[in-house]
Formats: sequence, C-alpha cells, structure tokens
Amino acid sequence: MASFRRIVNLFRRSRVDREIADELQTHIDLRFDSNIAAGMCPADARRDALLRFGNPTATRERVHSADAALAFAGLGRDIRYAARQLRKAPGFTVTVIATLALGIGVNVAIFSSMDAVVLRPLAVPALDRVVVLAEQQQKRRDNDAVALANFEDWIRESRSFESLSVFQTNDFTLTGAGDAAQVQAAVVSPGFFPVLRAQAVLGRLFDAAEYQPGHNGVAVLNDRFWQNNFGSNPNAVGQKVQLDQREYTIIGVLPKAMQYPPTADFFLPYAPTPSQLADRSVHGNLVLGRLRDGVTLRQAQSEMSVVANRLATAYPATNQGWTVRVEPLLQEINGDLTPLYYKLIMGATLFVLLIVCANVANLQLARGVTRRSEIAMRTALGAGSGRIIRQLLTENILLALLGAAGGIAIAALYLHITLITMPARVAHYIPGWYNTSLNRRALAFSVLIAVSAGIVSGLAPALDALRIRLVDQLRSGSRQSTGNGRSRLRSLFAVAQISLAVALVIGAALMAKGMNAMLHQVDIYSPDKVLTLRVNLPVKRYDTPEKKAAFYASILDRIRVLPGVSHAEVSGALPYADNAWEREFAIENRPITPGRMQQAAYLAVSRGYFDALRIHILSGRGFMQGDNIHSVPVAVISRRLADSYFHGENPIGRRIRMGDHNSTDHWLTVVGVSEEASYSLWEEFVQPAIYVSAAQLPLTDSTIAVITDRDPLSLATPARKAIASIDAGLPVDPVETYRNLVHDDLVGLIYAAVMLGVDALVALLLSAIGIFGVMSNLVGERTREIGVRLALGAQKQDVLAMVLRRAFWLTGAGVATGLVMAFALAHLVANLLRGVRPDDPIIFVTVTGTIIAVALVASWLPARQASRVDPMQALRAE
Repeated sequence: MASFRRIVNLFRRSRVDREIADELQTHIDLRFDSNIAAGMCPADARRDALLRFGNPTATRERVHSADAALAFAGLGRDIRYAARQLRKAPGFTVTVIATLALGIGVNVAIFSSMDAVVLRPLAVPALDRVVVLAEQQQKRRDNDAVALANFEDWIRESRSFESLSVFQTNDFTLTGAGDAAQVQAAVVSPGFFPVLRAQAVLGRLFDAAEYQPGHNGVAVLNDRFWQNNFGSNPNAVGQKVQLDQREYTIIGVLPKAMQYPPTADFFLPYAPTPSQLADRSVHGNLVLGRLRDGVTLRQAQSEMSVVANRLATAYPATNQGWTVRVEPLLQEINGDLTPLYYKLIMGATLFVLLIVCANVANLQLARGVTRRSEIAMRTALGAGSGRIIRQLLTENILLALLGAAGGIAIAALYLHITLITMPARVAHYIPGWYNTSLNRRALAFSVLIAVSAGIVSGLAPALDALRIRLVDQLRSGSRQSTGNGRSRLRSLFAVAQISLAVALVIGAALMAKGMNAMLHQVDIYSPDKVLTLRVNLPVKRYDTPEKKAAFYASILDRIRVLPGVSHAEVSGALPYADNAWEREFAIENRPITPGRMQQAAYLAVSRGYFDALRIHILSGRGFMQGDNIHSVPVAVISRRLADSYFHGENPIGRRIRMGDHNSTDHWLTVVGVSEEASYSLWEEFVQPAIYVSAAQLPLTDSTIAVITDRDPLSLATPARKAIASIDAGLPVDPVETYRNLVHDDLVGLIYAAVMLGVDALVALLLSAIGIFGVMSNLVGERTREIGVRLALGAQKQDVLAMVLRRAFWLTGAGVATGLVMAFALAHLVANLLRGVRPDDPIIFVTVTGTIIAVALVASWLPARQASRVDPMQALRAE
C-alpha cells in the first residue's frame, strides 16, 4: 500500500481538503482489502479501489490523476521487478546483453556510415532540390561537361531553377610554403555557394567584383585543408599562397560539412573572358542548379529538353545532336555501386540482428522453463495474461536497452577503426566520409532497433508463457517438461539462425573471392616490384609539346641510372589502374556507322613501355628512338581494335585519328599491333587501346613506372630528388607501389567484403551457440526419458546417436533453407563483381560442409552429456 499512501500524500500536498483525502484513504483501504480477499491480483485490486471509492464531481479529476500516477508507478514496479529478475540470473543477463550489443552495435555503425556517405553525404539544406545538369550527345548516353555559352543561354531561358552555377575542378601546384604540393581547386561561378546554401565559418565568400578577369586573385579554403596546412589558425585569413605561380589572398574558410566537390582544397572565383563565354565547342564545365519550390525534376527535365532543341536549331554546327540531362546531385555523387554495396551490407547486418533476436528468444524460452512455477503462481494470484506479457516484454526491452548502450560503444569503436584505417588519399574522394559519426539519427536508430529487438525476441517467450497449464504446473513444480510446442519453437529459431548464417557466409565468401581475384588481376605485371609516381605538369610552364617531351625524356634518363632500376617508363595509365582516357577515333577513308561509337583507351607511352610490362608486339613494331616530336606521328593498336575494326585486313600502314570526323588532331600511322592489356579494373570487357609515343604526343598528366628487383619504396626518395633536380617546383603525388595503386581503387570493395565477412562470422558463431543451446535444453528436458531408456538396456551409443540425429535434422533443414537464400544473394554479388559465379560449386560445397561440421560439433557436447546420464539419479530426481 506504500504507493497508495504516496498518492494520498500527493493529494494533501495539492491542498485537497483533508476530509476528502481521509475519505479517499478509507475507501481505498477497504476496497483493496476486499478485492484481495476476492482473489484479485494486487495491481487490479488497487486500480479498482481507486475507481470505486465514491466519486463526487469535485474529486473525479483527481481520481483520474491518481490513476495516471498509478500507471506510472506500475511501470516503475515492472522495471524494478525486471531488474531484480535479471540480477538473479547474471550469466543469462550478461550473455543476452553481449549478444544484443553485438547485433545492435554493428547495425548502428553501418547505418552511421551509410547515413554519412549515401543518405546525407552533404550537409546541404533541401539536398533533394539540388540537381546536376549535363550535356549529352544523342548517339551516346554518357553525360558530358557543358559548353560555357550554352550555360549562359540556360540561365537566360530556363524558369525551373532558383539558381544555376557553373564550375570546374583543376589541379594546381602550391608553392611558397615548403615543398611543392599538388592541390585541387574548384573554380566556381557566382551561383555556386547559393545553390549549396553554404556560408563561410571564417572570413567571407566572394563578392561580385571578384568574378571579373583580373580581380579574381582571392581564395576560400576547405575546412580539411585549413586544419591540415594552417593548424586551424584564424590568422590564415589574409595570408597569401601561390597556385601555379600566381598569388592568391585567402579571404575565408568553409565549414567542415561543406565537402563538395570532395577533392577541392581551394575555391577560386570563375572569371571567364568574353571569348570563353561565347564558346560552344569546348565542353569543360560542370553545372549545379537548385530547383524552384514546386518544380519537379520531370518538369525541369522537360523544360531543358525544349531549351536544348532550340539551341540545336539556332547553332547546328555545335549543338546539333546534343540534349540536356537533369539528375539529382545525390545520384551523381553516389553513382550506381556505392548505394548497392551499402544496401547489401545493411541487409546483412539486419540478418545478423534477426539471428541475435532468434538467439535471445531461444535463451528466453530456455529460461522460461525455470520460471514456470513463478508465472503459474502469479497467474493463480490473479495476474491476467496481459499483465504477464507486459512484465516479460518489460524485461526484454530493458535487456535490449542495456544492449543498445553496449552497442553504441561497439559502434563507436567500429567507426573509429573504419575511419583511421581508410587511406587519406582514398577518403579524399568520398563525399561525406569525414562527417561519419554517431549522430542523433544514428542514436535514434539504435534506440529503435533496440526496442524492436526487445519486442521481437520477447514476443515468442511471452506468448509461450500463456500456454502454461496452471493446475499441472502447480502440481508438478519445475519438473514438468516444456512440451512439444516449446521444443518446436526453439527448433524453428535454431533452423532460422542456421539458414541466415548459410546465406551470409556464402555471400561473404563469394564477395571475398571476387575481391581477391580483382586485386590479383595485376599480378602478371609484378606490381610489388613497381614504384609509381604521378606527375601533373603545370600548363603555364609546360605549354608546348616540346617542353613536355623534354621533361619526360630528362626525368626517365635520370631515374634509369638509379641503383636497382631495370626500367623507368611513362604512361597515361597502367593496366587495371582504371584511369585510362577513353576517346573517340576515326579510321581514314572509312565512314563511321551512324549510331555506333568508336572508342578506345588512349595512352601516351615511352618506347620501353611494352618491354617493361611484357606486353608483346604481335606484328609490326613498337616505338623507337626515331619517333620524336619532329617525326610522323605513329601509333600501336591493340589486337582487339585490329580485330574489331579492320576485319582481317592488315592495319599496319593505315591511319587513324583521335576524335570524330570533325577532329583537327594529327593522323596517326599504325606501325604495330600489341597484345591485349585491360585498363579497367571493374569491366570484364577488355577495351580496345591506341598507344601513341610520349615523345611525340606527351600528356600533361602521366604516371611514371619504376621497375626494380628490390623494395620499390626504397626508390621513392631518390626518384623524388631526380625530379626535383629538373623542376623543384613540380609536385609528385602520390608515390606508391603499383600494388597499392590498384588496392586504392578497390578499397571500397575491400571494406564491403570485410564488413560482410564480419557479419558472416558473427552469424556463424551465433548459430553455433543457438544450436548448442537447443540441444542442451533438449537433453535437460528429456533427462528422465534418457534415464528410462538406459535403465531398459539402451546403449550410450544409441543415446548419442538419438541426440545427434536430432541435431542433424535441424542443421539439414537450416542448410536447405539457407541455400535457397544464398542463391539469390549470390546472383546479387555476381552482378556487382566481375569474375564471380553465382553457382560457384567450391564455395557452396565448402561453406555448406563447414556449417554442418560447426553445427554438429556444437551438438556433440550436449549429446555426450546425454550419453553419460546416470539412470538411477535421473529416476530419483522424479
């Protein structure tokens, strides 16, 4: 009655008339006593006592207030009672909390990462209203950059956009502050920051005058660059830096959340000249826009298609066959694969959470056996079914919330490890990566899945508690068997765990195999013995092919004489490095088939490139010393290009030209046909390739490959010094092994494979624990039966076989169901990765055999315990 006394005291403190309060106390006491005598449970007796004391109008509202207070007091009693029950079973409590913490922690960590990278990579208000506009040739469906004159017309003629902005991303050489470094700057037009609704956290952004030629010597810093290079010093504003030997004054710093474009260290004002503004032929600009309120994406697309048709009619020489594509910025950032990978991993972690719930439900069902007498006694004292279910669900939700607290700690550790292990050079290209954290959405998500896990894992045990036969239970105490219904339910949970584990382990194994195969495609080029250096020649200092060719010739000569170097070659890209430049080409005296794109990987390479990478010349010759800037431009084509476009003819001596039929590039004479080499890491189709001599047509941006018989990283410093001896202001970044170069491109896939692998291992462990628990409980429940069997002459081997047979049937059912799920998951993985077979027999057989072995091993200890039951002790216990 203590809680009722508190309610009465509450009335007294609220200045309720003392007589009314005393009358209320008397009625409560009398009614409560009579209800208890009538067999009503205490909770219902108290509620009835409050409602039936006699309720004059003046006190009716206070009675309702007391009823509400009673409800809160009841909830408090439920929580305290649940806490006492959990303290009485520390082993059970710790096991359940740890299991839930693991499942919830992994889910929260994956959701936090997905939230930062996929769902909200940019902290931009109304991000769904921000779109990317690109030009697109009708004969090819790829998005292309925008001509500046067309953009000017879009601003004048479109009505769907609140604001439009054009920008470029360019590499610059930063000098004047230590060693030369390569940085990237976004050169933006006046509408850029309004489109993204970005404000400076320090200093200011550009004003209108600074977008004019000659007045644009100002810069705004990205937050990450400000922290790393200026130590977050507010005095950075006003300092001067040199970019490509031009001086810029820093006027502001952007907030940390502003991570678009993700690679931009600096933001500079776009100040095009009148001739650039009138140019419709050079497609070199990116365009962002913000839709007006009420305008849909489809309406904007329809309007821009009309504008594009009008421009094609007005300017047929440059705009004929071009249209405009409008798509959400979020879609452009994420691409096709990133959301799929995250959805795959998120689905896998939800599978793990289901396994966790099944495991906890099994533990609860087993614990329910020891609590049958308690539940029966409470039922006998008048507790209703709803009251019992509420109490059991309260215990489960309390466990889940405690698991959520542990899960948040696991998630924080998981995210910390993920962030510190991601290479900075890779994270630099992932929008939102540096915003990854346990934010409010992640914490709300953790509470949601914790409560859901508590309800899901506690519902079956709670419903099972209602099936207790009161008279039988009170008569037999705790010795009664749980019955076939409970046994079937626990078996069903064990089968579900095994099936989910089978699907996850097979999916993880397929992804790991595919990732490993992709990583080792490059092995034929001995990547662990190759050092790569990326150089980007500043256009202002290397403004002619002669200067570029002279630089490459000088640097290769100096690196080739370093100790341990067998080859030093330059190329626009290396095989499987996934950065080859694809260009259209035309064959002399052969018209291009309408609607058919003729494209090939275009690579400018030094003369020793083919020998260094063991790409054989099948016919004709490779490049020679005489192929220089003053000789006739020549080319070597790949065998696939020769087979696809020359149809059995001898291509040696034929001429090709990069670009379409309107191109003004030089004609290239084909002098050789090379063996195939794939320059795409992700595509199974090997793209045709056209090689040109770097001594004749040098590129601004190239990779230098240094091949050695020692540790290639030991040559990093000597190679850098060799380059600095020629041009001390030239940044060289990154410097890494060929293996790491390919690894960086695969790092996202590697993370996905590791996450899926962790999920699979957790699922396998939990399923083994689950079947162990089921078999242990089965043995405990059938101890008397086993004792009788042994007393009647059954052999221990028979008992062992009986228990293992049961485990085998459970495992078989789980494996059969899991294989069906695994085939569906395998097809998804095969669509994401090259070289993965959705019906890989080795993976399916190996994983299936492993899981069956793990399940049977987990069943062995309970089976062995059953075979050692003493018949006399088992019968005496009855």
